[in-house]
Amino acid sequence: MRSESISISLANDHLKQVLVVLWLTALLGCSQKNESQEDENAPGYPLVGVILSVDEETKTLEVAHEDIPDFMPAMTMRFEVDPGDFKNARAGQKIRARLLRTEEGGFRLARIWPLDEEAAKDLAKFNEQLQEQTEALSMGYYYGEGDDAPDFALLDQFGETVTSERLKGKPFYLNFIFTRCTDAHMCPLSTSKMATLQTMVADAGLDVSFVSITMDPEFDTPGVLRQFAEAYGIDGENFHLVTGPKSAVRNLIKSYGVTAIENVDSVMHSLATVLIAEDGSIVKRSEKSAWSPDEFFEALKTVKSGE
Repeated sequence: MRSESISISLANDHLKQVLVVLWLTALLGCSQKNESQEDENAPGYPLVGVILSVDEETKTLEVAHEDIPDFMPAMTMRFEVDPGDFKNARAGQKIRARLLRTEEGGFRLARIWPLDEEAAKDLAKFNEQLQEQTEALSMGYYYGEGDDAPDFALLDQFGETVTSERLKGKPFYLNFIFTRCTDAHMCPLSTSKMATLQTMVADAGLDVSFVSITMDPEFDTPGVLRQFAEAYGIDGENFHLVTGPKSAVRNLIKSYGVTAIENVDSVMHSLATVLIAEDGSIVKRSEKSAWSPDEFFEALKTVKSGE
C-alpha cells in the first residue's frame, strides 16, 4: 500500500504541475509581447511567469514560470527577491524578470517588471505621441518655459502607470536622475532637494505632484526605484519615480534638452528641473545643479495664486 500511495501522490503532483503550466500559458497569452524594459545582456536568464503567492515570513515569491529555453522547463518555484520587488509583488501578477543563481546554489529573481496589457496600451499610446512631439522639435531645440510639456506614460516605483494626462489638473515638479549615479553634486543632491521640496509643499498644504525620470531604465526597475525612494525618505503618495521603455526615456531626455551619454554602469549627464502648471505648461526651468528648493517653492506659490 505504501508504494501505491507514493505512486498516486507522484501522479497527482505531475497532474498539478501540468495544470499549472496550462493555466500559466493561457493567463500570460500575448503578454510576452509587452514592451516592458529589459536588458537582454543582463546577468541570468529571462523569465516570464505569474506570482502565485507572497510569503511575508520568508520574504519569498512562489512563481509559476514558462519554459526557459536551454536551461529549465516550465515549473513552479519559490524565489528570493530584493525588498523593493517584494513590496511591489502581489498574487496573480504577471511578471518578467531575470533568473539568477544564489551563492548557496539556489535561485533568485531580479529586474522584475510587471506585465499588464492595459498598461502596455497606455505606454504605446502616449509614447507614440511623445515620439511625434520629439520629432517635431527643430535641431538643438527643447521644451522650455512657456511651452506645453510633452506627453508620456511610464511606470512608477509601485509598478503603476503614470501618464502626463493623469498629472494634469494640478502642478507638478519634474527632474531626471538615476539610482546608480555616484556624483554627489548631481542625482543624489537633486533627489535630496526634491525630497525637501516635497516636505515644504506638504507643510504648506498644497496639492502638488513630483516626477523623477530615470536615465537608466534598463537597471532602474520599479522595485529598484522603490528602494531608492525609501532611502531618501520620499513619500510615494504624490512622488513618482518613473521608468519604462528606453525609447520613451530617450525621447523625454531629448525633449527637455538633457544631455545623457551612457557608459557601462553609469550615465554622464546634465540636469533639468522644471515646474509644470495645472494646464500642462512649463512655468519654470533650471539646468543648474545648484537649484534651490526655495526658488521653486516661490514659483509654485505664484502658479497657485494665479498671478
